[in-house]
Amino acid sequence: MRIINIVTNQLIIEKQKLENELERILNNSNMTTDDILKNSVDVLNKLTQTNSNLLTWESYINKEKEKN
Repeated sequence: MRIINIVTNQLIIEKQKLENELERILNNSNMTTDDILKNSVDVLNKLTQTNSNLLTWESYINKEKEKN
């Protein structure tokens, strides 16, 4: 069961890091608009994937709990 918590925590940490990165990009006044746009979209894509991974993982955990 410990590994389940480790994976869950890793996904949550990754999500928080990406959210922080997005905030940092959006608040960076030294970047051009094009750079902000490109970097923001890149981070948003990663964030979307991480959110999807987290939802899939939670769904898997819930199904396993129901089996037991």
